[in-house]
Amino acid sequence: MSRAPLHALTWSAEQSLYELYTQGQLEQRFRSAEEAAWLAWLRGVSSFAFHGSSGSLNVYREQRPRGGTYWYAYHTSGGRTRKRYLGRMEHLSLTQLEETARVLSPAQALDQGITLLSGSLAPPPLPASLLERESLLIRLDAALTHPLTLVSAAAGWGKTTLLSAWVSRCKAQIAWLSLSELDNSPTRFWVGLIAALRRGVPTFLDLGQTAMELLQSPQPPELSTILTTLLNELASHQAPPAPLVLMVDDYHVIDEPAIHEGMSFFLEHLPASVHLILSSRVDPDLPLSRLRVRGQLAEIREADLRLSLEEASQYLGWMLSPMLSAEEVHQLVSRTEGWIAGLHLAALALRQRTDRTAFLQAFSGSQRYLLDYVQEEILAPLSAPARDFLLHSAILSRLDAAACQAVTAAQTRAVSQQMLEWLEQANLFVVPLDEERRSYRLHELFREALLVRLHTSHPELVPLLHHRAARFYEAQEAWAEAIAHALAAPDFPYAVRLMERAAPRCWVSGEAQTVQTWISTLPDAVLWPHARLALQATLRVLDSLFATTEASSARAQALVEQLVARLEALLRQQAKGADQPEELLVIGRHLRLLRALIEGTAGTTGHRTGGPLPGGGPELAVDSARHRLLADRGVSARERAPDPAVAGGQAAGRAGRRPADEHQSEGLADLCVSAHWSVAAGGAGMPGGACLA
Repeated sequence: MSRAPLHALTWSAEQSLYELYTQGQLEQRFRSAEEAAWLAWLRGVSSFAFHGSSGSLNVYREQRPRGGTYWYAYHTSGGRTRKRYLGRMEHLSLTQLEETARVLSPAQALDQGITLLSGSLAPPPLPASLLERESLLIRLDAALTHPLTLVSAAAGWGKTTLLSAWVSRCKAQIAWLSLSELDNSPTRFWVGLIAALRRGVPTFLDLGQTAMELLQSPQPPELSTILTTLLNELASHQAPPAPLVLMVDDYHVIDEPAIHEGMSFFLEHLPASVHLILSSRVDPDLPLSRLRVRGQLAEIREADLRLSLEEASQYLGWMLSPMLSAEEVHQLVSRTEGWIAGLHLAALALRQRTDRTAFLQAFSGSQRYLLDYVQEEILAPLSAPARDFLLHSAILSRLDAAACQAVTAAQTRAVSQQMLEWLEQANLFVVPLDEERRSYRLHELFREALLVRLHTSHPELVPLLHHRAARFYEAQEAWAEAIAHALAAPDFPYAVRLMERAAPRCWVSGEAQTVQTWISTLPDAVLWPHARLALQATLRVLDSLFATTEASSARAQALVEQLVARLEALLRQQAKGADQPEELLVIGRHLRLLRALIEGTAGTTGHRTGGPLPGGGPELAVDSARHRLLADRGVSARERAPDPAVAGGQAAGRAGRRPADEHQSEGLADLCVSAHWSVAAGGAGMPGGACLA
C-alpha cells in the first residue's frame, strides 16, 4: 500500500455533494449523478482518501501481477487493516465507495443489522391476564443444565408466551431473537444472532466483531470458520454473572440448509456457560437424536402444552361472564384438546351467543373450523374501519403505525397507532412486540384467516396493498421487505428494478445467493431483459461455492443450474436469426464461461468430503473455464497452456484458501477480466452493479 493519499473526497451533508480537497485546498465538487466529471478526475490520480456518509476508506490504484491496474479500498480499525477489491476505473462509482465504506466500517455495518432487527431482539411483553403455568416454568429451568432446549408444537399452543413468562422470572442473562421469513439467509440470521447476544449481555458490546465482518464480506470463508471465531470469543469473553441463555423464537421459518448446518456446528461447540432454547412449530433439522442420547436435550412438546381443566377454567373465566359450568369447560377442553388458541376463539364466539348450549354442541375444535369461524363470526361484528384495517394490514408480517398507515391509506400515523392499541385491548390476536406498543404482529392463525378472507372477498385489492407496502419499504431502503411485497403483488418489472438497486449492497455484504433466489422467481419475459444482473449474481454465487461445504452448496448449485439453463434456452430463442446483435454475443460468451465454471465447481464439490482435490480445487475450475473461454475465441491449445505462475497458484490453492480479508478470488477476477467481465462490487455502468463489457 502506498503512502498516505494527497487527495481527500469528503461528503458534505449540508450541500448534499462530495467536496474534493488536495493538500487541504478545495479543488472540485461532485454530485452522485455527475459520473463523467468524476471519472475524468479519477483518471489522473492513483490514490485518494474517501470520507463518505457511511464511513471512511483509503483508495489505491494497484498493478496486478498479470497486467492491468485495478482499484482497492483499505480500512483500518483497532490496528487491523481490511482490503476490498473495487475493480477497474470505469466501474468505480461514488455509490460503490459508500457501500464499501458501510461494510468495512464495523460500527456502520452492525448498526444496519441492529436497525433491521431491533423489533426482534426482546421477548414480547406479557398479557395483563397471564395464566401461570408453574409446572412448565419449572421444566424450562432445565434449560440451565442442557445445551439445547426445544419447545416444539404447532401454532397457537402458547410457546412464545411461555418463554416470555420464563424470561420474566429467570435470573439468567437472556439474549432473545424472534425470526421471520426474511431471516432465511445465513448472513442475516447470524448477524441477528450476534446482535441478540450483544443486546442481551451488557459486557458483550463488542462480541462477534470479526465474525460480523466476515459474514458481511463479499467472499466469506466457510461458515464453520466464522462460527469458530464467534465461539472462541464466547468462551474467552469475561463470563457474565449468571448463565447465558440464547432464545430463538419461530425457528420453523428457517429452511436454508446452511443455517441448520451452522446451528449444528454452533451447538456442538457451545461453551458450557451458554445454553440455547429453540421454539419451533416443527422439529428443526438438527442432530436431535444424538443430543437426546447424550442427555444434552430438554424438550417441551404439544402434549405438555395442553391446558388442563383447571387452567382452562381459569383462562375462560377471565374472558367470559357469566362463567361456564364445569361440564361446559370439560366439553370445550375435550373438543379443543387443550389447544389455547381454540379456547380463545371459542370464548370470543360465546360472547356473541345467547344460546351457549347450542353453540357448544355444534362447536368443533379443529383448526379448519376455527379459521372458517374467524371469517364468518369474529370479523362480522367489527366496524367497517376496524375490519378493513385488519384485512389490509394482514399482508404485513410486522405491524407498526407507519407501515399500517402506508398500506391502509390511513389519514395519519396516529390513527393507525390508535387502531393497533384498540385491537390489542379487544383481544383480537394482535400481539405487542415491545413495551412501548410501537410494534405488533398478528397471531399466525388469525393472520392466515384474514388473508384467506382478503383473497376471496377483495382479490383486486391484494396487488394494490402489496404495492403500497413495497413503496413504503423501498423508501426505508429495506430492500428484502420491499422485494418480497413487489413479488407478492406480483409486479415483476417493479421487483427487478428493486433488485437492481439492492444488488450493490448484497454484493458487498456476501448475499449474492439472496439476489439469485429473487431472480429465479422472475418469469422469462422479465428475466431476459435483465440477463446481465442474473449473470452477475450467478458468477458471484459460483465463486462463493468454492468456500462452502458440499451440503450447504447443493441448493445454491441447483439454483445456478436452473437459472443458467433458463438463460441458455432464452438465448437460443433470441439467436434464431442470422444476424445477432453484439448484446447476444456478449451474453452467449458469458453463459459459456458460467457453464464451464459450473462443471468445474461440480468437480470441486464432489471431492470436498473426501480429502484434497486432485488438480487444485477452485483454481482447477477457474483454469478449466479459462481454457473454455480461449478455445471459444479460437486460441490454440499451446497458447492456452497456463504459465508456471498459474500452475504454482493452483498448487498453492490446494494448501488452503486466501485469507478472509482478501475477500475476492484473484483467479476468478483475472478470468473475468480476460472475458471482459468486471466483478467490481456494485460497479457503475450497468443496473445493479452487473458490469458486463
